[in-house]
Amino acid sequence: MTADAPVLVTGATGAVGSAVRRALEAAGHTVHGVSRKGGPGPGQHAWHVGQEEPPDTLRRPWRAVVHCAADTRWNLPDDEAARANVDTLRAVLALTDAGTHLVHLSSSFATGLEGDVTAASPDAYRNSYEWSKAAAERLLHAERDRADIVRFPIAMGARADGSLDRYSGFFWLPAALCSGAVPALVAEDKALLDIVSTDDVAAHVTRLVAGGPPDGVRLSVLGRGDRAQRVTEAFDTVREALNDWRAEHGLPLLDGLPYVTPEQWNRFYLPFAEEYLDRTQLLRVTAFRAYQGYLSVTEPFAVTDQVEDTTGTLFRSIRLWASTHQTAARRTPRPWRA
Repeated sequence: MTADAPVLVTGATGAVGSAVRRALEAAGHTVHGVSRKGGPGPGQHAWHVGQEEPPDTLRRPWRAVVHCAADTRWNLPDDEAARANVDTLRAVLALTDAGTHLVHLSSSFATGLEGDVTAASPDAYRNSYEWSKAAAERLLHAERDRADIVRFPIAMGARADGSLDRYSGFFWLPAALCSGAVPALVAEDKALLDIVSTDDVAAHVTRLVAGGPPDGVRLSVLGRGDRAQRVTEAFDTVREALNDWRAEHGLPLLDGLPYVTPEQWNRFYLPFAEEYLDRTQLLRVTAFRAYQGYLSVTEPFAVTDQVEDTTGTLFRSIRLWASTHQTAARRTPRPWRA
């Protein structure tokens, strides 16, 4: 593969993919991006990866392909999660050859409940997202002798200002705090919430591309590891960021929610909720249950590349979310009543 061959980034308009694309461009690479709808400029292509044949413009030699495209929703049926996160990788592999440096972005949570990605059963994972990301890693090992796999946990915005091209996933929390969608925060007292910035992922991928393909399948795990914030500390940071913005706009400050353990919640509070709450409140409580597993992780990820402290990044990301989602951020929580 020639050194001047371009680099392809999938999911190039997503929160992480857009940061990776910009970092590679800033490093001097000729970068093409793909997403479902494409983007501005001749280097941005529309391709529903894995669901349709790639356009002819993508059938060319690539110096590197950085596969960022993913569907991070946790509630997809298994077959839909497989189409979104396994079939997409299979389609990307078909565009590469032995000389292409493939960088596959995975998730720290792909190790599921058993601590590795080898289990094929969905029962070994918290949800279909984790299961499908593990399956994608197994596919990569089976199909390629040389590649990079990059795992990372929850991604916040840029370190400088918290900016993100797309808000999803974790941003249910500030919306829930402002609307009063949940009556309590259900988390283990010693649970850790590992967070990286999109800058961290983009900088690491740029270094990998600059260094060329590894001799085998190389795994990187980004994060804070044993230095990650506790869940309770991270929630406090989120509330502080929201209250900082709300104070600036003359809005009442948010009170802290009570913390209860998952055992307390499921044994005592949930039966009460199912008997006495109205349908809307119960739907909120049921949806919140999906996050319990992630708020109960007490063992730190075994990171290979420890990122700098992300407390300020979390604060700035949440505050910028409030500025760009003012309708949600201005809400006054309604008290829960049976």
